[in-house]
Amino acid sequence: MQVRWHFNLDGPKVDLVCHEDATSDDGHTMSCDKFAAHIGDALIESGEMAQRLAENPSRLAGGPSDLLDVMTFGASKDPQTVWQEGDVTVSAISSRHIAGHASFRVDTPAGSVVIGGDAGNDSPAPPRDSSTSAQVELLSKDADVLVHSVIHPVMGPDGDTGFPPPIYYRQSTATDLGALAVRAGVDNLMYTHMIPPLGAPRQGPYPLPAPLTEADYETAARDGGFEGDVVVGTDLATLRLVAD
Repeated sequence: MQVRWHFNLDGPKVDLVCHEDATSDDGHTMSCDKFAAHIGDALIESGEMAQRLAENPSRLAGGPSDLLDVMTFGASKDPQTVWQEGDVTVSAISSRHIAGHASFRVDTPAGSVVIGGDAGNDSPAPPRDSSTSAQVELLSKDADVLVHSVIHPVMGPDGDTGFPPPIYYRQSTATDLGALAVRAGVDNLMYTHMIPPLGAPRQGPYPLPAPLTEADYETAARDGGFEGDVVVGTDLATLRLVAD
């Protein structure tokens, strides 16, 4: 948004589609509206914005936030359309992680992509059927691609890493995501926000028995019964949907 504010003021505003303000169990509010309104605060308070306005007074006085068109939606356990333009439709569903968390689906003529985010099961710990989100599974029905954050089972409490069980249990495991993709009829599974990162000797302060490879994540998906394509989301990894 800062680059756009610098060089493309005449372009259309950018739609920021997100969950309405939500109150956490601890009583604080997670607010996309405030995030957007204050996105340039560090630059405003430091004088950087004033400097750039002095160089070009035609720039918007409010900074990058003036370029955002915030569009919020309410909580829903069923998919709801939250944005549409032409033949592209974005739907969303509330899913469990932090207050206001949502998962999204983008449907286009070339195919459909679900972005699960950090979603996990509504039950914060076992016993439960899966670590994955029932809402994400509903949203993913017959999608072409599921993109989802992931934790590898090596971090589980039955291992030796010492990783905190409550944090492990609130993530979706690589194996359970593979099983979800099978049930939802998804052929392409892309892991992002990986815990632990590829090749890392530790996750934060928690040591690993050995650094994980892409093959380790793919094997975990296969253990869930998934036979489709697995993409381990390394930096700048991309997938392209091509219309028939």
